[in-house]
Amino acid sequence: MSSAIPVILCGKSQEIARGVIAELQPEYEVIHLILSTSAGKAEIPSLLRGEVPPANDADNLGIKNYSEAPTAVILGGGYEDSHVAEMRQACQDDSKIPWLRPDLSKPAPPLGPEYGKARVQRVKSCLSNLEEGGKMNEDA
Repeated sequence: MSSAIPVILCGKSQEIARGVIAELQPEYEVIHLILSTSAGKAEIPSLLRGEVPPANDADNLGIKNYSEAPTAVILGGGYEDSHVAEMRQACQDDSKIPWLRPDLSKPAPPLGPEYGKARVQRVKSCLSNLEEGGKMNEDA
């Protein structure tokens, strides 16, 4: 690939997010990190429209390069169904990209660096399958 594909990462822990961000590279670049449902509801809609988010959060570990709209929203395992539904509802008119959630029924290492690595391998595989299937422009 000639350049990294921009994505949004939603997590609950900066420590885990750091590892996930590093593991997603070089194929994917986290442009913005969301650390709560309320931040997701406020910031993801503008990001999906290709706009700079309204708040400049110091906790955002993303690269903050908003020159390209994100191609996917990647959610960590800390978000319950109701949280995801709230964020997706806030984005309903703007979301034309996949939202990826971990399959929590599959085994994963305990929380920590290895947890992030294991999740990223699944995310990369899923994104690759979506790209190959021409489904990166679909809200799934």
